[in-house]
Amino acid sequence: MYKILFVDDDPLILRRLHQILDWSSMGFQILPDAADGLAALEIMKNEVPDVMICDINMPNMDGLQLAEQVRDTHPNVQCVMLTVNDSFGCAQQALNIGVYHYLLKPIEPKKLESLMQKVLEQLNSSRQQDQYVSHLYNKAMVSEKMIRDKFLNWVVSGRQPLSEQQLIDKFRFYRLPIDAREFEIISLHINAFEKHLLDETDIDDLLGTVTKCVEDTLCDYQNCVVFSDSFYHLNILLGSNPRDLSFSQNVRLICQSLREGLLFNLNLPVTIFYSRRYQGYQNIYRCYYDTKFLSKYTQAVMDMGIISFDDYMRASMRNPIDFDSIRSCVLKQLRTGNAGDLAVYVEQTFMGQAVHGKSPSSGPLQAIAMDFESFNMLRIDLIMTGMMFLQENKTALADVFDKYYDPLTEVMDRDQPADCIEFICGFYRQILVFVRSGKVSSGRRLAEKCVELIGQNISNPDLNVKWLASQLYVNENYLSRQFHKEFSVPLIKYMGQQRLETAKNYLDKGYTNLQQVAQMVGFTDPLYFSKCFKKQFGVAPSKYR
Repeated sequence: MYKILFVDDDPLILRRLHQILDWSSMGFQILPDAADGLAALEIMKNEVPDVMICDINMPNMDGLQLAEQVRDTHPNVQCVMLTVNDSFGCAQQALNIGVYHYLLKPIEPKKLESLMQKVLEQLNSSRQQDQYVSHLYNKAMVSEKMIRDKFLNWVVSGRQPLSEQQLIDKFRFYRLPIDAREFEIISLHINAFEKHLLDETDIDDLLGTVTKCVEDTLCDYQNCVVFSDSFYHLNILLGSNPRDLSFSQNVRLICQSLREGLLFNLNLPVTIFYSRRYQGYQNIYRCYYDTKFLSKYTQAVMDMGIISFDDYMRASMRNPIDFDSIRSCVLKQLRTGNAGDLAVYVEQTFMGQAVHGKSPSSGPLQAIAMDFESFNMLRIDLIMTGMMFLQENKTALADVFDKYYDPLTEVMDRDQPADCIEFICGFYRQILVFVRSGKVSSGRRLAEKCVELIGQNISNPDLNVKWLASQLYVNENYLSRQFHKEFSVPLIKYMGQQRLETAKNYLDKGYTNLQQVAQMVGFTDPLYFSKCFKKQFGVAPSKYR
């Protein structure tokens, strides 16, 4: 139904307009009448008509003045002017303000009906066009979200070999509202969600409803984006800038708001898991892998409601696993390219965790009972370590395997330790075969990764050899030797030089606050910064500025 409004100061004309045609059968709903332009505008505050039949000569505000105001506020309203004046000037004035329908009094039924049929054709055409545009817009929005989700899934998969700056450029290209240096991921797991009992449409509808609720809850937070993954889990990527004083997001409070919102609005219980915080766009995939430890969670985990990676490590495992030591050993074997020793170590790691940290050299693996959480976390972490090695070598997963290969999904489909060991060892072998075909030595790659980390974390006051070694899972002395060997400069000296070169660049760009510049390059003491700067460049930073 279209809405129609009659505006005339003559009650007889208004009655005639009501009776002259069967408006209901033509598809019109008649709004309350208006005696002049001001009354018509008052009615339009509550209901906007599609068509307005209006007299020209009225008190307070005439029809032409009304039509001009309606054109500015509601340009889609079709105006039909009624007048006893057949002068050219009056018609020209009406055309100038966008009134194309003109009818002389007394009103003849056939002429009015013919005119209204033309008006209806225009309204129907306009409505169809609006519906088509709305359909295209909705389709574009859905497509844009699908493309963003696909990109974010590619980022968190660890498949991409892009540099930090390339990833920043990609985030800007896809108009993702993230501009940050540190990241963490919140993962929402819908409790009792049996995807095999739902068809694909139902799953998409459910995820769409949950996504809308989550986005409404997060509307006051900056630097975040929501996306779903292949496990039908909803993920929130959070970015933060620790030196930004306005940043005060508390992740646990955000998780609490999300959980309460979903329970209150949708009666949907969820388990929420959030990762540790990592620096740099290249480490976003590590946030995601932290959350995947809950991919097959137990009732005990669900009962916790909201849980961090560290909480999960403390609460869920009977036998604590030293993942840093395991990653260090696996990366060492990968860097040396020793596939045989690596396979033995992987097998002994699975077996050793089942017997309180000991590493037996032999024995039937199937006879050992490993608790589920230990087994689940270990297989995921070993896959993640392979991803880290690929990142270190600037190699995409698709370069080594199939374009759509997902090792995390593959390993999660294997519930027996023996099957997981076989898969993980094969995964490592293919990576090593591909990496060996390159000409760059493992020591060179390690040193280059070190340079990359220094560039990304130059403002971090904790940036030192020990911190770099912990990020690369190597021994500090070994890292220092390899770096010195490849670049002919001590690692600690290189870090100091890079800090000061970066500070010099800031001064060249016009920064004047020396304390701020010192903090931006990782110096906590401005006086010590000035002393180092003068030693490096022969002039104090205040004089250089």
